[in-house]
Amino acid sequence: MSIADLRSRMADVPDIETLTLALSAGYQHLTWANGGTSASVGAFASDQDIEDAIRNATRLPAVSIIPDQLKEKTMSVTGADYAGGSLSTRLRAIRQKVENTSTKMDAALTKMEQAADAHDQLATTVEGEADALMREVGQFSNGGE
Repeated sequence: MSIADLRSRMADVPDIETLTLALSAGYQHLTWANGGTSASVGAFASDQDIEDAIRNATRLPAVSIIPDQLKEKTMSVTGADYAGGSLSTRLRAIRQKVENTSTKMDAALTKMEQAADAHDQLATTVEGEADALMREVGQFSNGGE
């Protein structure tokens, strides 16, 4: 839907005739009322989503994002030092656990390689025995009467 279509479909919205659209960071930013009202929707929003966003924005009262006066308030958190220390201790414990698990995994993989080598040796031995058996059986089946 074009901006012109939106303007005509939403003629009941105050100042919609000044509607503009800008694309930025995957969003469609809609502004009207000479920049006094705006709404944002995703880049692939449906026509209905766009209309809903505009209508919802006109229903809401304007709110100042920046307060008139910055209020200086101090915040005190009891036990903040303990919380930081506790978190640090837990992180060290987790890192140690990961390191221990890595060592254990290395040992398990080495053991698995040894098992695979033993399996290969067993297969070679069985293959050799099968060849020997075939030769023995072949003595009785080739030309013997």
